[in-house]
Amino acid sequence: MMRDVEQTVKVSFAEGWDLASRTVVHPLSRSEAEARDRAGKPYVMVHRLEGCTSPVEVHLVAWGDSHVGAWAYDDQGRRTMEADWRLLEPGRLFLRHLGGWRYDTEEQTEFAPEAGRTYVDLFPDGKGRRVSEPKGDRGPSRHTLADIPEEKRWHAREAFGVCGVRQLLLSQPLPPGQEPEFVDATETETETWCADRVADGRPSLWVPPRSARPAHLDELFEPGTRIATSFAPEMMVSAIRDIATLRLPSGRLVVADPLTEGHSAGRRLSERIPPGEYLMQAAVVAYESQYEDTRTPVKEEVAVRLLLGEEPVASWELAPAEEDDVRLLREDEIFGFDTDGAAGAFADASGWEVLADRYQRYLVEQEDDAGETISEGYMRTTDEATDSDLVSFYTGGDGTYPVWLGRASTGKPVCVVVLISYLPDLGLL
Repeated sequence: MMRDVEQTVKVSFAEGWDLASRTVVHPLSRSEAEARDRAGKPYVMVHRLEGCTSPVEVHLVAWGDSHVGAWAYDDQGRRTMEADWRLLEPGRLFLRHLGGWRYDTEEQTEFAPEAGRTYVDLFPDGKGRRVSEPKGDRGPSRHTLADIPEEKRWHAREAFGVCGVRQLLLSQPLPPGQEPEFVDATETETETWCADRVADGRPSLWVPPRSARPAHLDELFEPGTRIATSFAPEMMVSAIRDIATLRLPSGRLVVADPLTEGHSAGRRLSERIPPGEYLMQAAVVAYESQYEDTRTPVKEEVAVRLLLGEEPVASWELAPAEEDDVRLLREDEIFGFDTDGAAGAFADASGWEVLADRYQRYLVEQEDDAGETISEGYMRTTDEATDSDLVSFYTGGDGTYPVWLGRASTGKPVCVVVLISYLPDLGLL
């Protein structure tokens, strides 16, 4: 957004920002915002031009989540640019994502399907991609390498937050020497959330991005639980089947497709597990498959887990690999293992290369003495030199599969779970 350089930029603070009504939630004074900044608690900074009702920019500062976000607005109150920075180093932020929207008329609604848009996703290793959709959903998209130079991917932390309010992040910057005017939103009647401007009377709060969360993993391993998906409205967990015992002498667990990662070190989880032997299990669900007028009873194994303890799971989280940085994940994104052969495996890291090589020889080259089939869909290879095992499982297809770690209330790891079947819109009955 271009602006008159003579216009004064007014900055106010609040605990939150309602994306639907474009108003703040729980206004803050500058000193209160500074206190939240020091504590790492989220707060927003609202930049307005004198005499304008719509903001120029709104920033969400959440140091505790290693995140700073920014939205730029036009005169009609529509969002036109988005930026997502991540605090990956003590004094520097990385530009993880940049998005832009183009509206052809004043009447065009925010994020209209036909609005032109561009997305750029960046990664610290220098990689990145740019997606351009000049006609939005109504036209083609073009995918290219990101065209943002390295020096613009990193920014000093001091330019963000309460200490960095002297510059705008997405719009035309303030001229040298020009200072913003700070507004105490706690004393400004217009800086309050307007419930009557949203349909259901509730704010749609802008919050820091959260990675994907699992749904009902506990219930999938409780026989008798009734569940539903969009393709099977009535399902029931019929059994928990013991598959095999896995030897894990190093305490370093690999969860990967042995064919995809057989010649690498394997995807080692960053979580360390006490060395020992652990039971691998599968959750079995029963339902009726219907084709035309025929209903056929089906039993399907939908999830596998490595049972690490008997305590109940108090919380679930993504189980990242050693090389993963969870601070880079955007909303509902995951890390996981990749498979080109619709398979995965639990294995000990100390013997991974030998175990994966034997798996390939057994499965692909059909060397009977390289491994064994435990039951339909499950194979095992062993490495007696390290006293370690690999137990494989089939997945519902190729792609990337997240690995979930369940923790007890003490923080102790209790189990590692992989959903191996597609369960869209999973819910409980």
